[in-house]
Parts: sequence; structure tokens; C-alpha cells
Amino acid sequence: MPTVSVIIPTYNREQFVTKAIESVLNQSFRDREIIVVDDGSTDKTSQNLERYQDKIRYIYQKNAGASAARNTGVKASKGEWLAFLDSDDEWTAEYLSKQIQKTGEVPRVCMQTSDCLFIGLDGQTKSYFEINESLAEFKGQDYLYFREPFRFIIKHGPWQVGSTIIRREAMDKAGLFDTSLPVSHDLDLMARLALHGAFGMIREVLVNIYRREENIECLTQQAKNDPLQHREKDEIMYEKLNRIKNLKRSERKALNEVMSANRRAIGNLLMKNGQVKEARECYRRAFRMDPSIRSFGKYILSLPRIASIKQAGVICP
Repeated sequence: MPTVSVIIPTYNREQFVTKAIESVLNQSFRDREIIVVDDGSTDKTSQNLERYQDKIRYIYQKNAGASAARNTGVKASKGEWLAFLDSDDEWTAEYLSKQIQKTGEVPRVCMQTSDCLFIGLDGQTKSYFEINESLAEFKGQDYLYFREPFRFIIKHGPWQVGSTIIRREAMDKAGLFDTSLPVSHDLDLMARLALHGAFGMIREVLVNIYRREENIECLTQQAKNDPLQHREKDEIMYEKLNRIKNLKRSERKALNEVMSANRRAIGNLLMKNGQVKEARECYRRAFRMDPSIRSFGKYILSLPRIASIKQAGVICP
């Protein structure tokens, strides 16, 4: 039985998937299996992978989405740890070695993530821990450990499952990727995992996450092109997590705060579009989720009389 099962879902990435596989084959840590799940590719993916037939397990399935492909890989895997790598991303050579080594140095973790470098279409780079505002939490340390991580996971989403290893035992308890969700599959899974054990964070950048020119628009680009729709889809995920019955009071409070902020952001986007009545309802809902001064202030400023005074310039924005 291998220590790590590496699962690579792919769809029509004949020019990128081999680089992802090579980054796994080049790992200094060798006790692993590689499972490539082809999610119904119609390009030359299968032909390009023939040269790896003695190094990987190749599974072909009808197109069902990345989460379904990941789940197929999990079901076929045997490792104690599960590691996921998107077919257009790459690990540094020490990624698995440093991940596994660290799990042996700290109390039992159910998942552990490293920082990664987000490389945009314009070539600009940024640490993912900067993007989700978790970097400041290190305060000069190289490693963070959370015994009860749900609040932290929710507060600092999104997360990258491609830079995270997951203990199989925890995955069995938390469940697989939710294929019914339109977006935020990574955050949903990691939030559920956070209820079944500790969470570790390695400050070092060990993964390169690429955004490339492709025929299919990636979720990051979709969020930029239609932020309102993306926020609405995120709420579906948050509402699902809020239905978990065994959340502690502090965990539910943290979730409500995030849900309120998301609903308030939706209100801001609606207000920008001139949909004042709809925005006002969003601010009202945000306040009911979490009675904050910010939501209350947004609601008050959206009222017809106040809004007209503000527009006249009597109230500063």
C-alpha cells in the first residue's frame, strides 16, 4: 500500500497534463501511486499518456466535471494520504517529501496545505496565502497548526486542494467532493474535513498554480467576468455547510459572519448595477445573518430618503 495516492483529473489538456505528471515523477518522495482520471477528453490526451503506461494508472470516464473525476480517483486509490494535482499545475520536487515529513512532526492532522504561487494569464505572480489573507497569521513562523480549524478555514477561503494532502481516514468521514455544487468545491470539502481533525499549514511555496489560455473558461476567470453570479453560487455552498447539525456555536457564528459578508458583497454589486431595492434586501438579510454595524449601515444608506440625500452630496459616501 503506497503512502500517498496522487490523483490528477484532466480534460482536454493534452499540452499540459504531461508536465503535471512529470512534476510528480520528479518528486524526491517515491512511495506513491499516480492515478490520472481522464474526464472524457476529446483531444490527444490518451495518446500522449501512453508513454506513462507503466508509471501511472489511467482511468477514462464520460465527462462529469473535475470533482467527479477526483472522486473517481479517490475510489480507485489505496494510499494513506490523498494528494490532488490539477492537470495544468505543477509541484516542486520536494512537495510530497516536505508534506509527509511534517505530518510526522506534529500531532495528528487530517489535512495539511502549503503555500503556492498563483501565476496569472498576464504572467504576474502572487502567493496564494496572500490571496486568501492567511499569510499574516504566520507572524514570522514557518508552520501553523490548528486543533479545531473550521473557523480558520471558513474565514480564509478560498483554498487550493492542489497544495493540500488529506488523510484518507478523514476523507472517509467527511465525504467526497460535492458534485452538486456549482463552485467552491475545494472550500466545501476542506470545511467538512476541518470537523474531523487538525489542520497544518506550511509557509513555503511548494506548488505552481497556473491560469492559462484555454477553450474552457476557468472558475477564476468566470468569477472576474460575472462576480455577482459567482457570489450567488458561493452562497449555495455556505448554506449547505450551515445545515451541518453538529457545528459548535463558535463555528456557526464564524460561518454566519462569512455568509453575511458574502450577502453584503452581493448587495454592493446590485447597488452598483442600480438595483437598489434588491440591494436593500441583501443588506437586510446580511444583518439578520450577523447583526453587524456594517450591514446595518449599508441598509440604512440604501433607504429611499437617505439614498436621495446621499446622491445629492449631503452625505459623504
